[in-house]
Amino acid sequence: MTDHAALDYFSIRNDLTDRLLVKSHQLAGVPEQDRSVVLAAAVGSVPEAARLLSSSTSLFPDGDSASSRLAFSCLSAAATFPRASRGQIADLGALTTILFGVDDIADGVAGAWSDRDVATLFGRLAGMVGGARPEAGGSKPMSEALHAWQAWCARFHDYAGAAVYAPSLMEHLELAGAAMARERLWATGGEPWPSYERYVDNGRLTILYHTWWLAALAICGPAPADAGHWHSIAPATDIGAECLRLANDVRTFERERSENKPNSVLILERAGLSTEAAIERVSAHIAVRNAAFDAALTRLPVVLAPLAEGQRRSVSFNGGWYMARDTHAYTVQDLARDMDTHAG
Repeated sequence: MTDHAALDYFSIRNDLTDRLLVKSHQLAGVPEQDRSVVLAAAVGSVPEAARLLSSSTSLFPDGDSASSRLAFSCLSAAATFPRASRGQIADLGALTTILFGVDDIADGVAGAWSDRDVATLFGRLAGMVGGARPEAGGSKPMSEALHAWQAWCARFHDYAGAAVYAPSLMEHLELAGAAMARERLWATGGEPWPSYERYVDNGRLTILYHTWWLAALAICGPAPADAGHWHSIAPATDIGAECLRLANDVRTFERERSENKPNSVLILERAGLSTEAAIERVSAHIAVRNAAFDAALTRLPVVLAPLAEGQRRSVSFNGGWYMARDTHAYTVQDLARDMDTHAG
């Protein structure tokens, strides 16, 4: 996406959300005492993450482009694991950036794609985790997504835990692809819009939180890796994904209205609620699910305590960010300025 097209697309604002909610500072979800460490870790990881994506500048533009999510992605990774190594944060930041690009393809932002195209893309991504090579040909955004994913997978498999968690990662990519294809059908009129409950069930997969955390288990999880760790943390991950899906919806519903794309706020509007009442309903639902999320994390075994803390930090940071702003138009320069502002 060009900067001009990105500005047109992302300039659709949710001023009503800002008026109705107590607007959060974008770093409100990061404990104040950790902000300088988190920001410095994010800034330090950017060059390495950028190198991983440097051959795919159409789908993943330079970090100072208005359409880049590189700075936000590295910041989100650092906010989740503030004391991870620079390489670990870079790998997780690059993963987040790639997933944003894939999501743009699935949403029809980076070209016109059918539900079958979306499912096929995710099937290829899953296969590449297992060692398949990207197929030749295809559009530039699709080709760039696959080649960036291939480079990321090579780094992923350098981690000892990758072999243990790769089968579950492949499975969840397939599930996410089916959920995104279903969402594409709803947006293009191939199927009627779903109920609120069905939408949320589907949406916890399309936010790609499970995908991210399966990778994070290999990259930052306890050693030795154990497939049982994923089975233990998966129920809490389901709830965390739902929290972020709903928070994202509150921030993005005006843009999704322009795309005819289902969103929890818009579904409640169609059911007869005013926009204000729909936002309040979804916000109340977020509060309930956040409480359930915290309760689920407290039940995890001690060996998973660092991952529980990471999930808690991730949902806090990203949820707080969505209350303040969207993820676009936050450049590497903006990130560096924030680091200077919060330097300890």
